[in-house]
Amino acid sequence: MTSSDSQPDAFLTAVSVLDSLIRSGMREVVLAPGSRSAPLAYALAAASEAGVVEVHVRIDERTAGFTALGMAKASGRPVGVVTTSGTAVGELMPAVMEANHSEVPLAILSADRPPRLRGTGANQTTWQQGLYGVHVRASADLVSYPEPEPGDQTVAFTECLAALTGRDSAAWDRPSNRPLGPVQINVAFDVPLTPEPRMRDTLRAWADSVTDLSRPVAPRRADRTVTEALDDSEHEEAATAAEASSAAASVVPGAEAVRTVVVAGDGAGPLARMFAEAADLPLLAEPSSGARSGPNAVGAYQLLLEGEMGDQIERVVLFGRPTLSRSVDHLLHRDDVESVIYLPRPVAWALPDRRPETPVETLVEARRFAGRPPRSWLERWHAEDARADSDLQRALTAARDRNGRLNGPLVARAVREAMADDGLALVCGSSNLIRDLDLVPIDPQTAHDPMVWSNRGLAGIDGTVATASGIALARREPLRLLLGDLTLLHDAGSLLFGPGETVPDLQIIVFNDSGGGIFSTLEHGNIAKADGWAGAVERFFGTPHDADVERLVTAHGHRYMQADDEDALRAALATPIRGISVIEVRGTREGLAEERAEWKNIVARDSHPGSR
Repeated sequence: MTSSDSQPDAFLTAVSVLDSLIRSGMREVVLAPGSRSAPLAYALAAASEAGVVEVHVRIDERTAGFTALGMAKASGRPVGVVTTSGTAVGELMPAVMEANHSEVPLAILSADRPPRLRGTGANQTTWQQGLYGVHVRASADLVSYPEPEPGDQTVAFTECLAALTGRDSAAWDRPSNRPLGPVQINVAFDVPLTPEPRMRDTLRAWADSVTDLSRPVAPRRADRTVTEALDDSEHEEAATAAEASSAAASVVPGAEAVRTVVVAGDGAGPLARMFAEAADLPLLAEPSSGARSGPNAVGAYQLLLEGEMGDQIERVVLFGRPTLSRSVDHLLHRDDVESVIYLPRPVAWALPDRRPETPVETLVEARRFAGRPPRSWLERWHAEDARADSDLQRALTAARDRNGRLNGPLVARAVREAMADDGLALVCGSSNLIRDLDLVPIDPQTAHDPMVWSNRGLAGIDGTVATASGIALARREPLRLLLGDLTLLHDAGSLLFGPGETVPDLQIIVFNDSGGGIFSTLEHGNIAKADGWAGAVERFFGTPHDADVERLVTAHGHRYMQADDEDALRAALATPIRGISVIEVRGTREGLAEERAEWKNIVARDSHPGSR
């Protein structure tokens, strides 16, 4: 049995690990309390006192994980999560999985018992090293760190630092070929776990020594063809040449008249909008794409894809990850539509050879593939978009009047109007409401829309309140969160903040239809219509509840408002956002599936795109 005398001092280990992370750009840490992680906690206390890092304490590890996820999403920098040993480490799995698929640099600092206790049945001791498997970019089991001479532990820890910063571990100044993502740094601590007086002074001296560090800028892979691809002059010459001579169409790149659209999925970024505008193409952009604005964006595209405009598409240029609409998924898998996906670097959410699109690494390749659109292509999309939105608005208003309650799309429109008025960003839950937001009309005169985030990595409702809290804390400005009742209840514990903790300025809008409305719009809604199955579908999928949102909110010490109509909702949205406030809008799931089917039918019935 190994003696604890061979184990480095727990505080030397804690400081060595934190020092490297801080020098790699970590400025925020979320800590869930525990005894085995005490060396990290004391070191972080000293660093926090010196202003080196900002530390947030959360009782629940799942809340801690998603809070850190939100911070890292907003900042793009590594954010740490500290837990004690045992089941606490497992509580972080959902946040780690989301971070993996959404490429978020989350640093899991899991405290562990010393190796001599593993496999002995010792209290709160399990095999937690490597727990997250394929969902982390790298992992290190630091059982005796720092090493007298760099060895396997040092190599593994360096791999973790590289994965968090996008660096090549073998050549620190070169960008990595793998996407950013989470890592697990499992750190074994032996007793003593509390600092003696001399060690307390040492911790403060160390914290003072890293106060003036400059924030490192990690290298990034760059597509050097972006400027060329967005340069209109070269492509205008090609189009002019094509019109002057039909023979030119066979020799001038991009000269053919092709009905191409740009699809911008989650995380596409503003480059997708710039590309669509440069190529004069319709832009079909999801709310969390970062590209849903400008003169080329089409608001009701998911409905238009079901009609004749969708049928006429010949090519698609895809940016980011599309996850919201079955109509987009159908488009990308159509045999008569060619598509490319712009992948200047590897991504975590898919293997290129498993996607229907052809990957292209440079933007100029995508531009040449897109070709030249027919003269009226974009104008026709805008005309049909305006008609579809007018029809949809009438249908939404009729549904409101019929039910005597607001529906999700009307709530989403009110929230979007508030964002346009005050410029505040939004986090949206991953269920019906993000799809409702995807139907909101787009003002072509708006230069840049406020940012919209959503956990689309795995599109779960886990940790949505915590994610929004983390984003608001990282940005240090007010933020809105739009979500459903089940999403709120699933993460109700994230409404809890201890005395002295920084509470984000967060306005939460809850559309409460007393259950999971999205399931009635899927195939399960058809099963519910079969004899004898309605009760089972309602219980197992609808998951009805009688939770009192007002009591839940006020029990956590936050402000509550109820909005029963559009005027009340607009007034509530306009209230100053200080601390956490919750606006509840009560809706209904009755007739939801039929209403959404009717919205699609209205658009299809009234669509008149003209001749091909």
